[in-house]
Amino acid sequence: MSTGNPTPPTPAPAATQQRRLLIFAVVAVLVFLVLRACAGHENKYENLARELTVALQNNDLAAVDKLQNAETATHITRGIVGRWADRLVPLGKVKSVKEVTPSGAAARRHEFDVTFDKGRLHEDLQVDPEDKIVHFNAEPITKS
Repeated sequence: MSTGNPTPPTPAPAATQQRRLLIFAVVAVLVFLVLRACAGHENKYENLARELTVALQNNDLAAVDKLQNAETATHITRGIVGRWADRLVPLGKVKSVKEVTPSGAAARRHEFDVTFDKGRLHEDLQVDPEDKIVHFNAEPITKS
């Protein structure tokens, strides 16, 4: 009769190798999923630029007003939104919005390259502390 603790059996080398491979495979899959999840999503300012662009393209003054600072929203008229709709509709659906704000840009100022089915637009937004738009400008549209 033995009074000591029994020694657990040593795993076979093949089992240890399989366990390591399984752990490596699980970690690799998790890293891939995290990178994939992060890579395809727009940041909050890209999302804001997309919402504004789509609202302008749809000639939706109410949607544009909701995205703006209350004071600056009063300067946007149906005519301004209509002119933007006339410029944006021929470009087709918004495919992507990528923030391209240069380092050292003023606080709360963001720049974007917006790609449509049939062209591109460079947008410049300035937001207030509540992330409402106080300034919007866009460079001439280049058709592809």
